[in-house]
Amino acid sequence: MTGRSIDIALTQVEAGDKTEIVYENVCTLSTEPELCFNYATTDELKVWGFSEGCFSCLMKDQKDVIIQVITTYQDNDGAREAYDADAKYLKRNGYGKPLIAKNIGECSLMLKKIDTDGFTYNLLFLKNNVFAAISAKYKKDSPQNLEHLMEFAEKVEGKIG
Repeated sequence: MTGRSIDIALTQVEAGDKTEIVYENVCTLSTEPELCFNYATTDELKVWGFSEGCFSCLMKDQKDVIIQVITTYQDNDGAREAYDADAKYLKRNGYGKPLIAKNIGECSLMLKKIDTDGFTYNLLFLKNNVFAAISAKYKKDSPQNLEHLMEFAEKVEGKIG
């Protein structure tokens, strides 16, 4: 089994220069029995074997926001169910258009959405018993956004056993 979600999420140092952690939280169903995600109920999380989640928010250059959601499950099947449910939810609810990007982990999906105040990328990937979702909001559109997010995700993937 892979380590704790908090150990997989990137720290401020690992996230890179000019990045600061704004918020970080770790939770389990035993500590927060009402825990749920926008696509999954608490009962679904229990069925999938949710073990722990780490939710952190970072700021890059005081303007771009990156959110890491790293969730561990008891096995790969549970993590896959969560990945599939989230991918389906994002696709159906206007979270952007799929981008062709380098595959991360066993499977991955990247979406890009143009907002009035910037450009939002949502990257989901699955590896072993870990489902990772990284959302980044950049103020300006640039090819470096995609490169930055992929480098970020590759660092997270590298920490998964």
